Amino acid sequence: MLSCPPIIITQLSTLKTYQRLVRALPSRSYGVKLFPRSAKGYATSSPVANGETLRESNNLPKPEALTLLHKAAMVVPRVLEASSNSPGFLRNGETSRTWESILSDAHEDLSTASERPARIVVYGLDEWSGSAELVTALLSDPLADAEQSKAFETRWKEQNGTNLNITDATNPNPEPASSVRISSGYLNQFPIPVEITEFRTPAFAEGDSSSVLSKILGTPSTWMADVAIIVCNPLTTSLPSILDAHLPANAIIVLSANIAPADLNATVHSQAPRLSRNQISGTNLPDIISVDPRRALDAIRTLQAEPGSLPAIQRYQAGYIGSRLADVTQALRSRLAPNPALPTVRTNLALNHISDALRYSVHIIQQLRSETDKAFIDASHLTERIREVETRVANDVFGRRDPGTEKIILNEVEQATKQAEKDMKIVMDRLTWWRMVWRIDEISGIICSALRQSWCYDLEKRLVMQTGQLAALQTDLTKSAFTLLTTHSSLSTAVLRNNLLQLKGSPRYHLTPKSLTQPLVTRRNQIIEYPTARLHAAGQRAVLGMTGGSLSGIGVSWAGWLGWMVGSGEGLLGFVGIDAGTAIGLGLLTAVASIRWAIGSWEKSKKRWWQDWERAAEGLDRDLKVRIRAFWNNLQLIVRRLRSAP
Repeated sequence: MLSCPPIIITQLSTLKTYQRLVRALPSRSYGVKLFPRSAKGYATSSPVANGETLRESNNLPKPEALTLLHKAAMVVPRVLEASSNSPGFLRNGETSRTWESILSDAHEDLSTASERPARIVVYGLDEWSGSAELVTALLSDPLADAEQSKAFETRWKEQNGTNLNITDATNPNPEPASSVRISSGYLNQFPIPVEITEFRTPAFAEGDSSSVLSKILGTPSTWMADVAIIVCNPLTTSLPSILDAHLPANAIIVLSANIAPADLNATVHSQAPRLSRNQISGTNLPDIISVDPRRALDAIRTLQAEPGSLPAIQRYQAGYIGSRLADVTQALRSRLAPNPALPTVRTNLALNHISDALRYSVHIIQQLRSETDKAFIDASHLTERIREVETRVANDVFGRRDPGTEKIILNEVEQATKQAEKDMKIVMDRLTWWRMVWRIDEISGIICSALRQSWCYDLEKRLVMQTGQLAALQTDLTKSAFTLLTTHSSLSTAVLRNNLLQLKGSPRYHLTPKSLTQPLVTRRNQIIEYPTARLHAAGQRAVLGMTGGSLSGIGVSWAGWLGWMVGSGEGLLGFVGIDAGTAIGLGLLTAVASIRWAIGSWEKSKKRWWQDWERAAEGLDRDLKVRIRAFWNNLQLIVRRLRSAP
């Protein structure tokens, strides 16, 4: 059972805390909304019905709103700091400063009784989105003169910047150079004044719609605005890429196409599982509105060309209503409508920004958790791969195939030592006591030479080959482990990377040609230095004892025999009461006993040598397994450090 990394446990606890903060805000949903499944399937709400939802939301009293703001100001920077290593949008110091500015503005909105203009931003995902036509259709006055309309339609002609601020002509505040002041009743039809910031299309580097949307969501102005309108062409932008994105709660998605509401709802229904996941994650679904801005512009131009013509008025009404441009206005009005439970619309907008901050934090934590889960799974897969290769390598090193059953038997070391034992037995059997006597000074040389030739020679060649394969495997697995740090940058910290580099640079980590064969050399030298040396010394002692005993026996026999030869009758040992015959027999017995003792001593020494051999052979199997185990432990240690990364 794989253990869960501490980082996931910590994030789960933090995620629950932030979700409790998010639940302090009443849930809001704009645009297409999924309700519980009925017998007929899913139900959707239209943008027109959002006013009632808005009036029921954001009912927090001012003290509670300030408390929630204080909590958000405490936790959001911590979330951004914790996720500074993760890839994604709005990262690092700029992100923290952006949200600090947003929450600071929210505090000012909660603390001020007067209203302020609502900030609306308009983006186009590509040159076919029609965002410029949408802004023109919204702000154009069908009764304005042609010169004024032409000037507004060509508003970007003299502008070099990426954005254009559009304000009402009656606004007394000075505006920057990249601003257009127009007399439009549209900007003043809402409960509070409206300022529109239109971004040039394309305002960002070229790329597909998904990458452009990511850059838009990485722009501070998107989150600082009270309402973000994102215009796209359904032919060049896929709806799932928009639904998957984490959008502000007050965002409005405008599809610049003439799509019937029923067809749009059917398209949204096909994405029901995706929408359900977004709702579970706490992300509010935006309004998804289909608008034909070019049709609305044609209708406005028709009326401007013939303002007094009844057919022109009828065509204007049919074209304007058919374009469904009023749905955008209704969606804006629902967001800017006053809430009876709140003192100002400004307070409502502040709560929306606090909601965005908290939901953004939850989104970041879920994203970081998902990245960590993927990293943990990849690390677990790497661990399983190491274990699988470990089993295969163990079979290659220690296993052999049984000829009878074709099964793998892990006794290759035992078989190698048994074969070496057979080869050495031939040599040892030749070292009989009488050959030992004549080659007493060559015993160590004979045994050492035979031992070096017969000591697991085939096993040593196999281990040398396996060392090369394991070195290549080690390089590959180590590279895979470090690739995890690159792929999952949420885990990549300077401390962890330095720790792994230290493990990788450790002398014990890398395999050398002697890494696996060293136990063979060590055990062979052990047999040479200790058992063989003792056997040699025992042989010398046996020869010395046999020689001494034999000479003593010969001396006694000679003394008895010499007395008999001179005719003394008692021999030279007569003073101890031993006659000549007894002395000769005693001497011969002493000589024979010395030889017998030497033979027995030599055989016992050889038996002890074989006992030491068996212990060395058993130790060799253990030593090789320890070496292999240490090799895998070094690899698994890197993976364990990855899985337990804080």
